[in-house]
Parts: sequence; structure tokens; C-alpha cells
Amino acid sequence: MRKYIDYMCIGIKEHLAYRSSIWATFLSRIIYLYMQFCLWSALFSSQTAAGLAMGREDTLRYVIVATIISTFIECDAVQWINSQIQSGDIAVQLIRPIGFGAMVFARHVGKSAVRLLLYGLPLALVSALFFGSPLCCPPQLPFALISVVLAYLIQFLYSLILGLMAFWLIVTWPLNMLLGAIYKLLSGSWIPAAMFPDALRKLNSFLPFRAIYEIPVSIITLPMDGKSIVSKLAVQVFWLAFLFVLMKVTWKTGTKKLVVQGG
Repeated sequence: MRKYIDYMCIGIKEHLAYRSSIWATFLSRIIYLYMQFCLWSALFSSQTAAGLAMGREDTLRYVIVATIISTFIECDAVQWINSQIQSGDIAVQLIRPIGFGAMVFARHVGKSAVRLLLYGLPLALVSALFFGSPLCCPPQLPFALISVVLAYLIQFLYSLILGLMAFWLIVTWPLNMLLGAIYKLLSGSWIPAAMFPDALRKLNSFLPFRAIYEIPVSIITLPMDGKSIVSKLAVQVFWLAFLFVLMKVTWKTGTKKLVVQGG
């Protein structure tokens, strides 16, 4: 257990290494949230908003909560694994007395904890003060917490699988940019998935992306019955199990293809 805590501490120290970056990141989140508020407010003040699936208040609440969750749920495993392979340090990482995936996860948890404290909670406080109405449905908070944890694990496994693709590709940033943009769109991070066109919404129901943002944010912000909540949680559990198996297969086949470069 101590070795996992040590890697969590490493993740915390890595994020706190550049103080100016912390302020820049927090201000960028504030600016992003303000731009989203202005954009959606302008859209709902026009006649084009008549056919949208969600109202103004629900949409703004969704965007705020999604932005707060994004402060700590995002994972940099792809870039980190890519850099380790390019530098040759991956050889050292693989011989450590700890599972590679567990090590990356512990490091990610450390970074997520400090991001939650430095960005997530202050952003939630600022949003709650200026939004003027509750951001969540209190009776659903226990289920929302479970959903956020599941989304966190799903997002990590997705990032880890993309990172392990570097065992074949060596350089993964082009693939990461493409799949990252698709993930951001289909997960509901930028736009509520309920507003997607019918064809895109049906396609998205067969993909794991909506389990990362759309499902937990919906449980947090929109009133729903117990059956709907359980159904959404079941979708997350399915994709978590599927991605875990896929990650194991990718790891076993990828380590056989690994080519170490550099020192």
C-alpha cells in the first residue's frame, strides 16, 4: 500500500511544481465557464432554441457541473506513456515491483486529488454563488457519487488503452488528438448529449463515451426516478468491465510488441 501512496505523492508534486500553471489553469476554467454561459444564454434568447431538448436553466446547470467534473477527471496517461516510450524510460517502469497500470492509476489519483481541491471545489463555490439556483438534486447525490467514481475509472481505462497504443505506434499524439476530440464531443463534455441529432444519439448509445460525462452529470442535475438511475449506472458498469478486459488484452499483446527507444 505504501508504494501506491508514494506514487500518489509523486502525482501531487508533479502538479504543484509550477505555481503559475495552477493560476493559469484555474483562470482558464473560469473564462471557459463564462464563455459557455454567454454562448448558451445567447442561444436561448434567440428563436433557434425552441426545439432544443433541454431548457436554459437545465443546460447551464449541466455545463457548470460538467466543467467542474472535468477539472479532476481528465487523465494525461497518453502523453506520459508516450514520453516514457520515446525516452526509453519505459524499460525502467516495467521492471519496478508494482503493476504498470496500478502505478499510472496511483499517479493519476494524486493529480486528481489536488485538481479537485485547487480547481473543482473553488469553481463549484463560485458557480453556486453566481448561478442562483441549486446545481444538483440532493436526493440523488449518493447515486451521483457512485456514477462519478465509475466515470472516473472509465475515463482512466480509456486513456490508458490509448496510451498503450504507443507500444505499436511509438508516437500517439495524432491519434490522441483525433480520438480526444471525438471523446470530448460524444461524452457530453462540450454539449449535452440530449441535444444530439437522433442519428448521432443512437450511435452514441453503442459507445462508452456518454458514460464519462453525460450519465453522471445527468444524475447530478436532472430529477429522475430510481429505475432510470439504476439503468444509467448499469451502463457505466458494463463499459467499465468491457474496457478493463480490453485494457488487459491490449497490455498483454502490447508488451510483446514494445520497442524501447532512447536510453
